[in-house]
Amino acid sequence: IYKYIYVLGFFLFLMVLSLVFNDNFHEAAFYFFPNLVIAGLVYISVYMEIYAGLLTVYAVFYVYGALTPLNPALFGFIGTVSYAVSYILWRKIPHDNILTEILITFVTSWIYYLILFFMVFYYFGIGLSYWNFLFSYSLPVSITTSIFSPLIFFYFKKIGYRDFLSLKKNKSAVYING
Repeated sequence: IYKYIYVLGFFLFLMVLSLVFNDNFHEAAFYFFPNLVIAGLVYISVYMEIYAGLLTVYAVFYVYGALTPLNPALFGFIGTVSYAVSYILWRKIPHDNILTEILITFVTSWIYYLILFFMVFYYFGIGLSYWNFLFSYSLPVSITTSIFSPLIFFYFKKIGYRDFLSLKKNKSAVYING
């Protein structure tokens, strides 16, 4: 059980780190610090089964959203949609390597920010410039998130996170006493 607490603490650390650096270290309106929580989301979508993953991601992104000025449920919803996309992509691609991690993380991050933009723009009616959001925030953050994702994957593998989750390609069942 200590590994679950350790992983939860690591997710909280990633959340705070991403928010602090995005709020304090950017060039004018150009954001480039990676959203490390999305890289963590992509990692757990590899090894966690769909229902437990959706609940975990919803809880993590709800807390993440609580640290922002927007509705936490919005972030929980966007996180679960992004998790579902990442989960499907990992099941469609037959091999795991660093390039696959980078590609899937980029697509997941891009979808996350696209949904976030449309929810904020259309649902909440907050006027944002699409091109400004695209080129100064979502594209640079998605690129840096995908580049830094192998480090997050390495860290999760180092603490043995996948050892106590159902493995993605292991579809065999274990029966005890017939």
